[in-house]
Amino acid sequence: MNALIANTGTLLGFGFSQPGVALTGGTSITLALGIGDYAFVAPRAGTITSLAGFFSATAALAPLSPVQVQIQILTAPAASNTFTVQGAPLLLTPAFAIIAILDTASGIIPEAIPVAAGDKVLLYVSLTAASPIAAVAGFVSAGINIV
Repeated sequence: MNALIANTGTLLGFGFSQPGVALTGGTSITLALGIGDYAFVAPRAGTITSLAGFFSATAALAPLSPVQVQIQILTAPAASNTFTVQGAPLLLTPAFAIIAILDTASGIIPEAIPVAAGDKVLLYVSLTAASPIAAVAGFVSAGINIV
């Protein structure tokens, strides 16, 4: 959060993103200065029972190999900045061999991820592709269900 000026506030949205972040060993991430905190806090104990996601392309691209948007849930204990991958990844369908503006991909999967009140929940979006060089341009939205 930036410093506030009298009679002003800061908008806090779960829709902001930070590109270029890699999972350490493919399983965790530690938020630090310069990255920011894009997680939300679980308001009560429960179980994350599903993950839904949507992608919409904003640019036409021709990847070297088909790409698929992947969304993963990470959690951290209340007093920690280290998030660990939980549950199964959601692979949005379809995978894209050629991407046109406004192409979309979506998906929903069941999960069974316990969370305690105060745990932080973070969504991590990445690409799966046969080529190590892959890119898409667009926006992603996602949601989880906690019961």
